[in-house]
Amino acid sequence: MKHYFPKYCEKFRCIANLCPDSCCRDWDVVVDDTSFDFYNTVKGEFGDRLRSLMTIDEDGDRIFIRQGEKCPFWNSDMLCDIYINLGENHLCHTCKEFPRITQDYTVFCEHTLSFACPEAARLMLESDFDTGFATDIPQDLQTDYSTTEMNFLLSARKRTFEILSDCKMSLSERLCRLLAFNERVQNMLDDEIFDITAMPTDEYKKQSCGDASFIFDLHKSLDIMSKDWLCELEATADFAKNNTLSSRFDRPLTAYLDYYVRRYYLSAIDSFNVISTIKRMVCAYIVTAYELERLENPTQAEVVKILQGYSKEVEHSYENGELLEDEFIFNPLFSTDNLIGIL
Repeated sequence: MKHYFPKYCEKFRCIANLCPDSCCRDWDVVVDDTSFDFYNTVKGEFGDRLRSLMTIDEDGDRIFIRQGEKCPFWNSDMLCDIYINLGENHLCHTCKEFPRITQDYTVFCEHTLSFACPEAARLMLESDFDTGFATDIPQDLQTDYSTTEMNFLLSARKRTFEILSDCKMSLSERLCRLLAFNERVQNMLDDEIFDITAMPTDEYKKQSCGDASFIFDLHKSLDIMSKDWLCELEATADFAKNNTLSSRFDRPLTAYLDYYVRRYYLSAIDSFNVISTIKRMVCAYIVTAYELERLENPTQAEVVKILQGYSKEVEHSYENGELLEDEFIFNPLFSTDNLIGIL
């Protein structure tokens, strides 16, 4: 099996207690079966503590019981007691792997990092465009999906990357082209036309369609962990009513949207839905670009915080993902033409 790694994956190291927004806070930590079995063998006071601080949540997952919205093993020095007492090898799978993301497509794997981690976000924002991704696979491989369809998606994704990285255009224009191109790709998927030689164009027509308030309204309805983030969202929504976007932040926003393509585009091999990835990118762009504009001259650390915060609040919730998908499918405000109109 071939593995694809962007260069920033090799550079990542957890910065532990120096992290400005630790993954030991706010989120539930799911304890995998292997770790659970080992924790049941740990003797002494620490073993008793381990076992007393696990429970089953409403989804049926075994988790650590949060204390004050943080992992109970995240100590006052902002370090992990499990790591200290048992070593890195006995962290549960979630803690050992995050923010590393592995996407297994049977005959190849692609690796990336989650933007919800501040250090990973910093590395991705500081990296140049990276070609560490698959572009085609042999047709005769044994897979549980159509290799013809996968090669069609890989070709469409390659073109998507090319449009996104074309800095001769503003990012808003690139997003218009991405919407138009991938709407046509979606139509080909729907009709089961997987002809790479007939790859559609990215030409589009634009008709002004009002403001982006409906995008902010959708985000306000999501499952939000942080009250501070919700307050920022509401302030940004008000700001967006009377202000327009510049291209000052196109570079970091392009890096962020590149991550979206890497992480979500090929999910269409199962969902047969490629346009939703682009619509998620447009939503992320609108919210974060206006937030950056509102700050006028944000530092690099503030840019990282805004993009990382959006990823943490919006991406890492199945409920949020399902709500976004439903709106993209059933709400006409999120039609491709309407989204092109507000960009």
